[in-house]
Amino acid sequence: MIMAGASSFTAARLVARAFLLAVLLALASQRPSAEPRESIQADTSDREIAIESDFTGARITVFGAVDNSRQEAANSGYYDVIMVIRGPAETVVARKKQRIAGIWMNGRSAAFDHVPSFYAALSTRPLDEILDENALRRHGIEFNPKPQRGDLPPPPDEFENAIIDAKKKERLYVIEPFAVAFLGASLFRGTIKLPAKVRVGTYSADVYLFHDGKLLSQHRTSLFVHKAGIERELTALAYNQPWVYGLLSVVIAVACGLAGWTLFSRD
Repeated sequence: MIMAGASSFTAARLVARAFLLAVLLALASQRPSAEPRESIQADTSDREIAIESDFTGARITVFGAVDNSRQEAANSGYYDVIMVIRGPAETVVARKKQRIAGIWMNGRSAAFDHVPSFYAALSTRPLDEILDENALRRHGIEFNPKPQRGDLPPPPDEFENAIIDAKKKERLYVIEPFAVAFLGASLFRGTIKLPAKVRVGTYSADVYLFHDGKLLSQHRTSLFVHKAGIERELTALAYNQPWVYGLLSVVIAVACGLAGWTLFSRD
């Protein structure tokens, strides 16, 4: 009799626990789900750019949208967007001029193997108002071709600053705050001009979404710059058949010289 009573008590406790668990699960299922996180989608206005003989540059528009946006209006300033466009990597050697015995000569030098041939950073506000210097470097937004050591790449040195100054003069290094604008609660766009002196190859466009200095989402898209027309044929000939290209260049030069001599010679 004592054992039977204990078993009945244990069974009752199990039934009560099962009933309580069912009630808790039912209440949890009725709670509103967590608000979905923001994410961005982006693309470029052109996927390909053809360089022909009359090429003077091209305007590229990067546009996108914030999914699950919490922004109420375009001018609310809830989000910050940074767009970074990079051209194909190239090797650049920076040399420091030194005056020796009254003559300016090349002194120390530094070679960088992964320098973006083109770099542009567009943003809704100045970069230093969105993130501090270390955060920009940590997210890879800063122009820094040096190899990364540890968690944070080293700051730019005098050689890299010289490369930046040279690229600025050719419009190959561009920083444009307020170049990205929201068109509504979620839609945004930014426009940058590629100069005439750009390298062919694949260009990447990285788009970052921030709120109060915190990275919420990022997206990468790309476009391809290539030569077209006679420029494409000459480039292919120069790379694939350099001897033929050189001989053809000599023949054209001689023909132009003879034509000029014939036209402008005097009796």
